[in-house]
Amino acid sequence: MNTTPITARGPLFQPAHYRPWLRFIDSTDPADGGAGGGDNGKQGDEDKQSKTFTQAELDQIVRDRVGREKAKYADYDDLKSKAEGAKSVEDKLSDLEGKYAAAEARALRSDIAAKHGISAEDRDLFLTGTDEETLTNQAKRLAEREADRKKQGPHAPREGRHTIPKVDDERAAVRTLFGSGD
Repeated sequence: MNTTPITARGPLFQPAHYRPWLRFIDSTDPADGGAGGGDNGKQGDEDKQSKTFTQAELDQIVRDRVGREKAKYADYDDLKSKAEGAKSVEDKLSDLEGKYAAAEARALRSDIAAKHGISAEDRDLFLTGTDEETLTNQAKRLAEREADRKKQGPHAPREGRHTIPKVDDERAAVRTLFGSGD
């Protein structure tokens, strides 16, 4: 068993003026008229005058209270339907804005493709930018590549390079062409 004495330290054991969170009630407060507790015996009078209600009176009080609460929220269904209508209008507006932006982009893409002589297939496939500068750069690059392709013609890198070696013997020539097969 621990027999060391407990010492009081910390903010709880300081004088009252250091503890503003504690309030002391003085029973001889002049504002209360010097009575202890400050109610001058009014509590006892209220207990004597407490009213008892019949079931019908209680029912009426409850009906009045429920009626007041219902009156507060009488327009709830109207507000709810208006809010749903506003949501549907907002959805329609955002849908139309999206369609407008897509139409604008399509028109810009078509204009730039026509300006640079790009076909509709290539326009839809290669022009993927969203702003005019990007689309213009893509169209220029595509038009340059198409011009280079037309200028150079079809490209077959090994065309014409395979030659038959000149061999005097027919058998040696066949072996050269088809590999050695004795």
